[in-house]
Amino acid sequence: MPELVDWISSELNGYYSGEVPDYRRVQGQLMAENPIHGPIPFFAPPDMAELLSDFEVRQSVPELMQLAQSTTGIYSHFPANIEHTLMQMMREANGVTMRPALRFSTVQVQGVIEKVRSRVLEWALDLEAKGVLGEGMTFTQQEKQTVQQQHYHFGDVSGSQIQIGSNSSNQTQTQTGGDMAALSALIELLRDAIQQGRIEAEVRDELQAELATLQAQAASPKPKWAIIKATAGSIKAVLENAAGGVLAAQALPYLMALL
Repeated sequence: MPELVDWISSELNGYYSGEVPDYRRVQGQLMAENPIHGPIPFFAPPDMAELLSDFEVRQSVPELMQLAQSTTGIYSHFPANIEHTLMQMMREANGVTMRPALRFSTVQVQGVIEKVRSRVLEWALDLEAKGVLGEGMTFTQQEKQTVQQQHYHFGDVSGSQIQIGSNSSNQTQTQTGGDMAALSALIELLRDAIQQGRIEAEVRDELQAELATLQAQAASPKPKWAIIKATAGSIKAVLENAAGGVLAAQALPYLMALL
């Protein structure tokens, strides 16, 4: 269970140290920033190109959700020492100097997001199959024991900021653009689920009211994050109490980003 908590924390807050799971390793395309024509392909020796194009995606899921909406391409620059070496290679090869970069597609970023969603869903369905459904927003002692007997492997993760079993600890949270991305994604997920009739009738009206609150805050020039947080908590409780855990698993990454 601690491994699962570390994994969720790293996905929500970013991987700031240590290794990343395999699904967060992607291949970028080497480019050079031409001041006239814009980014153009940059060709390096094959061995070097393979090494340079291997990239670890360390951004949090909310940040990746924003990047996935890009319409102009996604670029990452190299550390200063590597950048200097590559620019020197360009100068020696053709007498010009352009800043090197790696280009990625939104499909690659979306692939990381979908992998996280799939793993959360697999975990939720596995617990549900074992009868671990939770009571309100917590698990019973018997359910906790059932969870502790399970082992979930999510790769080597580090940098966890989630605290467990600490009654006197405090945490602070700064709302960012990534939270707005999570808010927008949660609104879209709930709206689609309601329109498609994937929510039981007894909780549909309740979720529609909560959804209206989120939509109003999202449309506001100054969203009140205290209201958004409280609404997210209420939605989490409603989904956990509803029969079936698929929608709850899909919404969990967004809810955790807002709580």
